[in-house]
Amino acid sequence: MHSCSDYGEMRRARWMMSGRGGRGRGWRGGPFGRHRGGPFGGRGSRMFDSGALRLVVLGLIAEEPRHGYDIIKALESRFQGAYSPSPGAIYPMLQMMEEADLVVSRSEGNKKLYTVTDEGRAYLEENRAELDRINAQLEEASGDMQGVALGDAIRDLRKALYRKVRGGELNAEQAKRAVDILNKARDDLDQL
Repeated sequence: MHSCSDYGEMRRARWMMSGRGGRGRGWRGGPFGRHRGGPFGGRGSRMFDSGALRLVVLGLIAEEPRHGYDIIKALESRFQGAYSPSPGAIYPMLQMMEEADLVVSRSEGNKKLYTVTDEGRAYLEENRAELDRINAQLEEASGDMQGVALGDAIRDLRKALYRKVRGGELNAEQAKRAVDILNKARDDLDQL
């Protein structure tokens, strides 16, 4: 029979050896991967480098215990609605953090409340400079928008388009005009 601390050490060792957290196959600079210049991943449409997002999420949980939905909303509010991570990005990340003993969860109805562990706090302290740098970049990026709710406008446009398409309100000519409008909007945005 193993003690609780032995069990935690075994889980951590398995996680490290799996390549997700150790120097074995798939090593990417610790449990959160490499940070390539901060939160902005630079790969296609990704807002965050995955390692930076994980560090920011752990930092949010350290501020106060949170549900996955609360984390998504906290990140969305930092960007005035212009960015919101998908549940498919956040929930597996929380599971991974729990397996690494950086957070623990407890059930509250059909939700889980995540709390940072002592090991998670130690990890944050080791990476405090990196987290501070990432948070400064996030503040600068969101501060430039000065409260403009860009995300709300994007959602409203998407809803209007989906209403037309789902309602069967567009004939072929109207659909072509809609495509022209969207292409012009894209081109105008590219020119900003």
